[in-house]
Amino acid sequence: MSFLIDGFNLIYKFPELEALMYENDLSGAREGLLSLLKKYEKITGKHIRIVFDGKKERSIEIKSEKCGTIDVYYSLEYSADHLIKQFIKKDINPRSKTVITSDKDIIVYVTRHRARVKTSEEFADEVQKTIREWEEAQVPEKEVDPSLSSEEIAYWEKLFTRRKKS
Repeated sequence: MSFLIDGFNLIYKFPELEALMYENDLSGAREGLLSLLKKYEKITGKHIRIVFDGKKERSIEIKSEKCGTIDVYYSLEYSADHLIKQFIKKDINPRSKTVITSDKDIIVYVTRHRARVKTSEEFADEVQKTIREWEEAQVPEKEVDPSLSSEEIAYWEKLFTRRKKS
């Protein structure tokens, strides 16, 4: 399974990235989203393709690039909506794609082509939960009350008693 994401639609579902957008830090918000998605992709193994409206930067006419293993597309003179629809229309197996958007027009279009849909809100929650659970699992649990056998206690007592005499 793979995801086709409406980039700016998803950015606004993460409060810290939304704040960057309101500060006119478009590239910071985009990089923040890509960073989250790279973690998510690494954890889940699901392929991600993301589409952003417009250009990467005003003077750069890049249509696509890679961010790790994520395929990143810029719509240039078209809308991201148009590009997402084209990807689904040309896909030989749209049922294997899940489109991430809350845009009703895109939802209707991709549903007609039998692609799956997940709202940006649902997906943002899933990404945050997946990353949080993965990070929590990386922290080893401490033993609450480690117990020592009588042999271990005798060993340590002997070791410290010798040190005191020295």
